[in-house]
Amino acid sequence: MNMRDQLKKAKLLSDKKAKQLAHEQRVERKEKGREQIEKEASDRKLEVEQMRTKEREETRRDQAELERQRKQREEQKAIDVVLASAKKPGRGQVKFYFAARDGSLPWLELSPREAQEVTAGQLCVVRAGPVGTHVYRLLPADLARRVATARPDALVFAPKGVINV
Repeated sequence: MNMRDQLKKAKLLSDKKAKQLAHEQRVERKEKGREQIEKEASDRKLEVEQMRTKEREETRRDQAELERQRKQREEQKAIDVVLASAKKPGRGQVKFYFAARDGSLPWLELSPREAQEVTAGQLCVVRAGPVGTHVYRLLPADLARRVATARPDALVFAPKGVINV
């Protein structure tokens, strides 16, 4: 069923107008000739294929962006878990001072072993709370690198050369 038949059935096109349109189409086909009609059909087919290709590419790009955002959200959740499970510094005899980005000079009471590990670059100091709070935890250097990549503001102190952000 072609478009004319559908329009007639929906009573949007009269019989007289349908016959007139059919006549105009026959005249147009006769004037153009077979080669011109075939060329127009192949041009339309090529145009449709280009549109489909473009649409597939846009869909692929959109899917890739959604996947990237999903991975980023998952990484942020994983960082939240890492920060929540980071080692709380114990009450120790050594006061370890470090310079914060806001210019303050906070300190942690560490055990001698923790102080040695922080100084050696095995442990890094991270902020467990929101920016501006002074809730600090100790994190192994490999996890601190991951935190620094995903959330640089959470890394508070790392010896030079341990983490390059």
